[in-house]
Amino acid sequence: MAKSFLNASSVVAIVAGLSAGLLLANYLRDTGNDIEVHELGAAVELSGYIPKQLPPITLPDLYEQSRSVSEWYGRPLIVNFWATWCAPCRREMPLLQLTHEMASESDPMVIGIAVDRLEDVRSYIAESGYTYPILTGQQEALDITELFGFDFLGLPFTVFTTDMGEILAVHVGELHAEQLSQYLTAYKLLINKEIDTAEAARQMSAVAIGTPTG
Repeated sequence: MAKSFLNASSVVAIVAGLSAGLLLANYLRDTGNDIEVHELGAAVELSGYIPKQLPPITLPDLYEQSRSVSEWYGRPLIVNFWATWCAPCRREMPLLQLTHEMASESDPMVIGIAVDRLEDVRSYIAESGYTYPILTGQQEALDITELFGFDFLGLPFTVFTTDMGEILAVHVGELHAEQLSQYLTAYKLLINKEIDTAEAARQMSAVAIGTPTG
């Protein structure tokens, strides 16, 4: 079956301000260093295409049980790719936890995808106390990022989808409170049927590229 893609000029926006590069993933697995964007430089190569639909994601959770992100279909999804060695990833996680704690059954579900070693993720989550679902993987998680059509990508990045996994926007780089609030506002309008999926994607993409949504 042929894959369906959106080009980079359409509703899914990519921000090229990267906070940590997956190109360094193999090195970082062998070190405990925190990485910031100024250490990486601004270079990034994108293929220009990403899928309309969230790719299949099946990875072990913190208890080594295989879980599929599609288990949470029925609610909009905020799928956050992160790693313990990524300082911007760690900074945005309290916002994601708060979103998780405040969500009703119809609100977006936060899911973390850790591109990291299971033992490191377990230790960090035990210390931090985050309670939203976390799936883990090393090469497997890296392989998933390639399904988005990116030649190179960085961490953190966050995928916003409908309740059936249709991608509304992709935010590359650290999420800040004002940005997350704008994403959640668009979600609320969509859930309440005040806007349609196309308009939600337009508003969220505007947030991702930092332009006014009005």
